[in-house]
Amino acid sequence: NKPTPEQEETAATLGCRIVWAPALSAARVCFNTFHEIADLSDIEAWMGMVDKLDGGKISREEFLSDHPIVWIGRTISATDDAYCQTLLEHIIEGVRPDELVNMQPISEKIEQSKDEFRRLQSIVDQCTEVVDRMAIVRLDERGIRTNGYLVTAHVGEECDACMIIHGYENVDTDEKWPLSASFYSNSFLHEEGGLFDLTNMATAFDVDGGGHASACGCRIQPLSENGLLEEREVVTTDVERNVAAWLVKWSGRSRQ
Repeated sequence: NKPTPEQEETAATLGCRIVWAPALSAARVCFNTFHEIADLSDIEAWMGMVDKLDGGKISREEFLSDHPIVWIGRTISATDDAYCQTLLEHIIEGVRPDELVNMQPISEKIEQSKDEFRRLQSIVDQCTEVVDRMAIVRLDERGIRTNGYLVTAHVGEECDACMIIHGYENVDTDEKWPLSASFYSNSFLHEEGGLFDLTNMATAFDVDGGGHASACGCRIQPLSENGLLEEREVVTTDVERNVAAWLVKWSGRSRQ
């Protein structure tokens, strides 16, 4: 999120400086900050597609293509540290994206990702409801995560945005994550930005929610039947209450 003047002032008192810019990706901010003092020429080949993916500027055709960076990105998982380190080492060595996709274990991971991509498309068909041009995808309790690109590419012109619910009511192992929601504009349909600042939904109940106006997220919060925050643990029924409240906000997009 863009830092407030108060946050910048607090950082300054600690001897820090917040680097923020209205760029398409955080990676671009880092690249622009350090490229004059470090040789980042081997990373430059990645930046165009990274910007498109993170900034919602990728076309539907590119997203559904065999572009090497698109598929390498789909192999990355925060739970597979060893694989991520292998990728990082190859990138540091200057291996180009078109070379990397043919190397092991990357090529094997990509084949697995292609199978998973087709499976997710099938699951999205089963778990998606479009309400007022908002695609609502219920992946909670399924142990599955996906992003807005897959959903909006699959649903197509029927939706202007999507919300994806994922996570578990009972987080009793490290492999489970809390009930959460991700919001994405249909950037394939609205290339210059969505119809609504989705952070209005991500920050409606969760003080730690936020992100980009067209791509953001938050955790499900405990709400009363009247849509008011309560001091208790989150349960499954809170998903419906959060979704209903978000749809009310979404319905006001024409007045924004």
